[in-house]
Amino acid sequence: MLFCLPLILTSSVQAEALAPVQLDEVVVVGRRGAARLAPERELGTEEIDNLGAYDIGQVINRISENLGLQQPPLVIVNGRRVVDPRNFLGFPPDALSRLEILPQQAGATYGGDPTRRVVNIVLVPEFRSRDGLARASRPTAGGTSTLAVDARQSQLKETDTLQFGVEAGRTTSLRADERSGVVRDNPEREGGTLRPATQTAAANLSMTGTLGDWATSLTASAQEQRSRFSSQVAGSVLDTRQATSILTASGGVSGSAYGWSVRMGLDAVAIESRQNGVSDLTARNLSGVANLSADRTLVDLPAGPMLMTVDAQYSHARTDTDASGQETAQSSQALDMRSGLTLPIWSAQQGERGGVWGDLLVTLGGRLSRLDTAGADGQGFNAGFAWTPSGRYRFTGQWSRATDAPTRDQRFAPALYGAPQTVYDFRSGEAVEILPLTGGSPDLRAQDTQSASIGASAGPFGRWGVQGNVDLQSTRSTDAIGALPALTPATEAAFPNRFLRDATGRLFAVDQRAINLQEIASDTLSSGLTANIPLGGAAPGSPRRGSVQVSISHTWRLADRLIIRDDLPTFDRLSGDGGGVSRHQLTLKMDGRFGRWGANLNAAWRSSARIRRDVGQDGPQDLALSPLTTVGLKISTVLETKQAETTEAGRRRNDGLRLELEIENLFDARPDATLGNGLPAPGYGRDDQDPLGRTVRLTASRRF
Repeated sequence: MLFCLPLILTSSVQAEALAPVQLDEVVVVGRRGAARLAPERELGTEEIDNLGAYDIGQVINRISENLGLQQPPLVIVNGRRVVDPRNFLGFPPDALSRLEILPQQAGATYGGDPTRRVVNIVLVPEFRSRDGLARASRPTAGGTSTLAVDARQSQLKETDTLQFGVEAGRTTSLRADERSGVVRDNPEREGGTLRPATQTAAANLSMTGTLGDWATSLTASAQEQRSRFSSQVAGSVLDTRQATSILTASGGVSGSAYGWSVRMGLDAVAIESRQNGVSDLTARNLSGVANLSADRTLVDLPAGPMLMTVDAQYSHARTDTDASGQETAQSSQALDMRSGLTLPIWSAQQGERGGVWGDLLVTLGGRLSRLDTAGADGQGFNAGFAWTPSGRYRFTGQWSRATDAPTRDQRFAPALYGAPQTVYDFRSGEAVEILPLTGGSPDLRAQDTQSASIGASAGPFGRWGVQGNVDLQSTRSTDAIGALPALTPATEAAFPNRFLRDATGRLFAVDQRAINLQEIASDTLSSGLTANIPLGGAAPGSPRRGSVQVSISHTWRLADRLIIRDDLPTFDRLSGDGGGVSRHQLTLKMDGRFGRWGANLNAAWRSSARIRRDVGQDGPQDLALSPLTTVGLKISTVLETKQAETTEAGRRRNDGLRLELEIENLFDARPDATLGNGLPAPGYGRDDQDPLGRTVRLTASRRF
């Protein structure tokens, strides 16, 4: 009887398995941390570690450089927007399980600026570390050196995080008499400073947790920076000291309410800036920002859910300035509201109705802004699409038009003089040392920007995971907020108050604060190619010991034009009008590891450019800028090869002492130029534009 029982049970199970079964509910578990949109590109643990970055923030900076982004990407965490992504950027890279670069229209999908890219960082479930770093650097030509230290403690467990860090750094000044060529070609610069002396110190604390059903976020930081430089003013050497103190605090909560996923946050910043020397100034700025964002699924369509996002931001800032005994006060406030819809048109999961066409997603959005004294109320619209006919081919498009107010810094940053710079003065035909004036322009008006882009990407293909992309972008801005065009007679005639000359007509300062230009227009074609080449393990069954990630990108400026105002001609910057803009830029990056060794190579090339003296025509007094190629190399190794024993997830890094030798500008290349008649250009001696040149940097770090 005992032997027959198993046979009877087996027979019963087989009979039930053959009978049809109807399930009331099927639960499909998605990939952990996946975003709403399929990524355009994904970096796994090996590719992340190959970058040799110290923290997640550096990883994102490297990705931004590879993509050629003009502004920082919107960062989401584990596929969702969080109150403050800064809480996670200070973690070591091995706290990442993967990083996803989302397609162009993802900015609108996540309620942000539709022109910004979105990066999804997916964290490991559990992580803990104590990390320390010390760095020293010095140019091979000598004259200045930098020392920096950093220590941080990080803890992560699902949604609960805690991080505390301190850092400090000191850079000695580089004097003009420490570069013989500068004083030989410009005797008046003797006693001046080529690079200022700086000291920095900072501490920060961030944490996330839960309060009932709501996730909480808190960040606080303090930073102090001091600098000192000397310059020639009215025939004498003047010493200038600057100091900036910054206190920041932010907090917020996120959770669900009435069917919406909601995030609310408050940010507060207090900044005090002091300057003594070329001018005396004390400025205090207080600013606060309140954010509210929410999203929810409105309806489930056959191709997927229709998603709605809503964002609102209110900001207020006040600046009190005491400049040489004259006190002024300025304030501003702004309200910005955005809303967007994500509409899945068809999906490969629909079978015959949509599957033959792959996936098509459309985004629509609108925006209203109250711009305070910067101009009239603003509004904006955007639309985009993402079509994936197959898993390896993707096409995207984006169009947007919006009115944007100047930022707080563009309007109210204190007016400070920077370290001396060498420029070529077309009016006198000689090189001069000038003091650049930076800061805010309170009278800036809002700009209206219209942009359109279309792109295609393909991959990965083959064993190397080859991927490629091409993007065409066109941007037009009216009443555009931009920088002062290159120093030419036409620019000085248009903005005479921006160029300060002494009684002899010698230029000694240039006001480089932002201005409103009638129009700026540009068209750019960007392309890239990446591959991940495995090292070792070629034979079947043999272990893989490392890999090399290769990235090549090219930027081709098709058009770059600006109009200062109606009574002036159009500036074609690519031809040299107010320019110095290279038509082509090419970068090559190689990041690899083999065993305990790592190497990172970064090469950048830009084509020749021209700065015309007279608008619309080449001439013998033009500046002809030569092509420039720079190469950087970093080699790293771990002295101890024994891996720490731990049960914590994500601890990929070896706990041994890690050493890095980095050489910036490996071949000591410097900017060079000639005049239009072929003669050497004043102000472009070997040390004029880049007095540092090749710099060697040694870094030691360890996990404790």
